Amino acid sequence: MAFTAIRRDEIREYVSPRDPDPEKPTVWLLGALDHRTRTYIDDMTTEFEVSSSSPKDKAKVSLRINERNFQLVRWGLRGWRNLLGEGGQELAFDTDTVSIDGKSYKVVAQRLMELLPYQVIAELAGQVDGQNRLSEAEKRNLG
Repeated sequence: MAFTAIRRDEIREYVSPRDPDPEKPTVWLLGALDHRTRTYIDDMTTEFEVSSSSPKDKAKVSLRINERNFQLVRWGLRGWRNLLGEGGQELAFDTDTVSIDGKSYKVVAQRLMELLPYQVIAELAGQVDGQNRLSEAEKRNLG
């Protein structure tokens, strides 16, 4: 079996098993991240520090996990259905345009990201991250 290329335009629907309304849940529309976007997120949320004066010292690693989750969702969430805002009204999805190395991407508007609960962002980040993983068959082929 050959590797499968990432299809950034492919959308997968996701419903949280924790949704408070199983009769009419929020449906999250998720997409995969291309390599450049994932590298950008990883680089902005990971820091390594090595001591040049004492090279045998252990390196210090800083992982900004919550910022990483926020960015994974901001870049990987492509829309939603039935996300309710104040007063029970459906919240309209909107995007901002962000550029990486001269390429423009549409990402979730910052003002909307700030409305998503922390736990929802953490859960959706896991789903977005999972879309950029090798299948079990592909892993076996790397052997």
